[in-house]
Amino acid sequence: MYKLVLIALILSFTSCVKQSNNVNVTLNIILNKPVDKQIYISGNQAFLGNWSPQSISLKKIDSLHWTFTSEVPKNTLLEYKFTLGDWKFQAADIHGVPLENSETLCSESDTSITISIENWTSGDQPKYQGQITGKVEYINNFHVDGLIDRNIIIWLPPSYSKDQNKRYPVLYMHDGQNTIDPKTSSFGVDWQVDETVTQLIDKNKLQEIIIVASYCTENRNDDYGDTEIGKLYRKSLAIDLKNRIDTKYRTKSQKQYTAIAGSSMGGLVSFMSAWEYPNVYKGAICMSPAFKYEDFDYINSIKSDKKKELLLYIDNGGKGVDVILQPGVEKMEKELLKKGYKLNDDLYVVYDKKAKHSEGDWALRFPYAIQLFFQK
Repeated sequence: MYKLVLIALILSFTSCVKQSNNVNVTLNIILNKPVDKQIYISGNQAFLGNWSPQSISLKKIDSLHWTFTSEVPKNTLLEYKFTLGDWKFQAADIHGVPLENSETLCSESDTSITISIENWTSGDQPKYQGQITGKVEYINNFHVDGLIDRNIIIWLPPSYSKDQNKRYPVLYMHDGQNTIDPKTSSFGVDWQVDETVTQLIDKNKLQEIIIVASYCTENRNDDYGDTEIGKLYRKSLAIDLKNRIDTKYRTKSQKQYTAIAGSSMGGLVSFMSAWEYPNVYKGAICMSPAFKYEDFDYINSIKSDKKKELLLYIDNGGKGVDVILQPGVEKMEKELLKKGYKLNDDLYVVYDKKAKHSEGDWALRFPYAIQLFFQK
């Protein structure tokens, strides 16, 4: 009788224990030589600072050993770098060349990884490559009630200052700091949309267009997400910013001359913008879009919607974060086909298994995407 009661108590206790959906990840850092500054981790999650170079500190064990530990949802892909508080001083190889992003997939069990850092970038040389090609103008501290003020960069086509009677289509973009100017890009590599568009125009393959790229803010996740703030952000682009651009610049303001583009969460918000304002946008370029990520699934939100008159370009890579995003991209493709979209007609889907989740790889796919919308 005693044994039966004991067994019952054990089974009862076990059934009441909530199974954790989280695991612990520990990163152990070994330095080649001591540093006299604080070391930080910067990465693709909020607890990694959302790529801020000086938000999340590592714990110092001794002069050569540092550590970082966090509880992480299972099956989360972490992408991260280490800095000394500024992107000018980031982890590098023995020659001072910046290391590529580290990646860790936190699966079903606790993870502990040891990482060696041989050197740091010196900060003496610019970390960026390239330059702005063509003429740009800025709207600084663009204000919309309820949103954080942000800068807007506007790229003007070659003939804009020469032909005062000509009007131009407009491409709106997110993460504007990463699109045109490598000096403001988060990792020193921009989308190079200015170089790409200039080359295509010179080859007579693309109409001359105006590019309007809105910088992100510290509120990026809410701005680009399926949130109330996100709805306000999308409205601010489609109405407030568009009205200002159409008033100040010689644009072709009609839907057939207006598109929107972005990557990652910027790819998600590009889709949502076009889907919610199909009378404003011809369509959207969605690169490595975060349609479905961890517990978030935007595809379920549009299942009851009918087909919209839009041109949609969706792509994804095959490495790093894009591996996690792939199921959502495939699910969105199936959903759009159910609604009546046709591949290579009003829906274009591209998979590049060799590509990473990076500005450099998006830049390589951008020429094909932009020509779908504004081919000459």
